Amino acid sequence: MKLTDVFATLLKKLKVKHVFGLQGGAVVHFFDSLEKKKIKVTYTNHEQSAALAGVSYAKSTENIGCVIVTTGPGSTNAITGLLAAWQDSVPCLFISGQSRSNHVSYGKKVRQVGTQEVNICDIVKPITKYTKFVKKKENFVDEVLKATKIAISGRPGPVWLDIPLEIQWSDIKNRKININLNKKIVKKNKNFSKFKKSLKLFKEAKKPLLILGFGVRNSFENLSNLKKLVYRKKIPFVTTWNGADLFSTDDQFNLGILGMSGQRGANKAVFESDLLICLGTHLSIPHTTTLYKNYAPNSKKIIIDIDQDQLKNLNVKFDLKINDDLKKFVNWLINKNISTYKWSNLEELKKMNWYLQKKIKYPNSNIFIRNLTKQIKEKFCLVVDGGGTALYAGFQSPIIKPQDRIICSSSISSMGSGLAETIGAIKSKNFKKIICIIGDGSFLMNIQDLQTIFQDKINVSIILINNNGYLAIRNTQKEFLNRRYFGTHPKGNLTMPSFRKLAKAFKINYLKVNNPNKMQKAIDYIKKTNKPNICEIFVDENQETLFKQGYAKDENGTFTPQPLSEMYPFIGTPIANTNN
Repeated sequence: MKLTDVFATLLKKLKVKHVFGLQGGAVVHFFDSLEKKKIKVTYTNHEQSAALAGVSYAKSTENIGCVIVTTGPGSTNAITGLLAAWQDSVPCLFISGQSRSNHVSYGKKVRQVGTQEVNICDIVKPITKYTKFVKKKENFVDEVLKATKIAISGRPGPVWLDIPLEIQWSDIKNRKININLNKKIVKKNKNFSKFKKSLKLFKEAKKPLLILGFGVRNSFENLSNLKKLVYRKKIPFVTTWNGADLFSTDDQFNLGILGMSGQRGANKAVFESDLLICLGTHLSIPHTTTLYKNYAPNSKKIIIDIDQDQLKNLNVKFDLKINDDLKKFVNWLINKNISTYKWSNLEELKKMNWYLQKKIKYPNSNIFIRNLTKQIKEKFCLVVDGGGTALYAGFQSPIIKPQDRIICSSSISSMGSGLAETIGAIKSKNFKKIICIIGDGSFLMNIQDLQTIFQDKINVSIILINNNGYLAIRNTQKEFLNRRYFGTHPKGNLTMPSFRKLAKAFKINYLKVNNPNKMQKAIDYIKKTNKPNICEIFVDENQETLFKQGYAKDENGTFTPQPLSEMYPFIGTPIANTNN
């Protein structure tokens, strides 16, 4: 049997239902076999898009993703998506086609041998859990099984197999394949002493606070036991960006999103807490700022993480580090004799996460997204592009209900990721509605994805925030470079095309919102439509984000970051009603 036919059969046994990729001379056999075996394939117009879509699909289904790309630039184009999978701990199998075995540069200390050939394994090794150049056809099946098991075990992540062309079309013996993949590496519990130590910290605490990240999804098949812990013991929580959809926005114990681009109430809660418990996050610099050495100085800190290497390389000083599956820890803690806690100011903190900005003649994207997500009744997925404008609006503004999801590769914050991740999310078939939030600068980076959206009839509402360039970068230029807006504004040699004409070219419906009074009409259209559409919102080109880390300018002209207990606009700014 042809090797690629065996691969297609193997994917079915691994319950991989969808593959993302782009055709190329070094992978035609793979795609031919997938089509013969009727495995669904989404062909994108750029390998970066295929990779990001595959990762988004894996996030949406909580199964392993699969991406197939050709050799040379096809492989290197996929690295941005690979990095997203690596940093967000998403299991994804990358397959690259390669030149013939005698035409590769592996181990030869030369730059190139074959046509479009590149030593891709050595390039991607630092950002994969496993990578292998498969030299022998007899090893292929075992390598796929090995790579897949590694991808989903422990802390999940991407794996990469590079397959020479002559191996792809070779015949191999068809054999019985036993699929035995355990998602978790089972270890004997050696942490009971540390578990007990954590119990002592809980009993001493008056205001404990959970910090929940994306890793929670990798550990729990469902969140029932985590919710039991929260509700029984009345422990409030904050989340990272990628953990923002674990609970409803209006959950009584949800205090919002922490970090330098998070929410004021959430960050204030962290600094008020006397015990922080990190689940599924290791508090990287976006969560703590560069002031991590003095982060939440009045709290004890516990972290539970399956990744031992990560625990050895933490910025924040923790009082207790536990190398274990956080599900095991939560399940153990639920039934322990710890008191219920009383935070007297939960509602006050929650109200601090939203305020109505001053009235201006332009629409406000934060208010638009808040009202849109509040009014949508169906299960929806909010795909947030990695550009700064989209990130702020997409995480600080929406109202998330049970079963809703937010998809974003926020760890790498790649501009232009949103359209590709939308394609992956919709292919999961898990959502009634898909909304993509993206800025005008990001939109241009992978605009070819509109063709895939059109040809596949993807029902998505693209909320295109037009602020006349790169607002997030302009804000940096404003603060540190005295408003020298080179490459970020029309005055700095950057122009934007007509997005209305682009929408027409791709045969996608277009809405224009250039007046605050038009916002509700656009929301009503998005709620009822089942066709792909672009809703372009013309905002003030200097529209402030809701909150961000502030900087104080010293007398000598240097800038000093301010602690997250005080975010810009600083305390004293009027807080509006959260119902606005």
